[in-house]
Amino acid sequence: MSTTNAPQSSQNEVLNAMRKERKRVEIYLVNGIRLVGHIESFDPYLVMLRTPVGVQAVYKHAISTLQPESGASRGGPRKPPRAKPDATGDAPVVIQRKRRAMPGDNRE
Repeated sequence: MSTTNAPQSSQNEVLNAMRKERKRVEIYLVNGIRLVGHIESFDPYLVMLRTPVGVQAVYKHAISTLQPESGASRGGPRKPPRAKPDATGDAPVVIQRKRRAMPGDNRE
């Protein structure tokens, strides 16, 4: 076996094992999207993933990580990060200014 086929062979072994076990897998794409489903099939370029919305074709070059599903729920909205206090620990100060009366202005 040549060295160029070794990575492809180990990749096929992992994908085939996950397909045969029919366990749910998490696929993280290079753009950060997380897909969860069962591997239906694969070829040198694509992984066919069965998800709740149907079968999705995922290009292998777009896959960053593939692993068995961890079971931890990551769905739902995330809370925005809280602002960190500055180095002194003081809260921001808001200054309200009153408008000055201009000459000839009849406000009283």
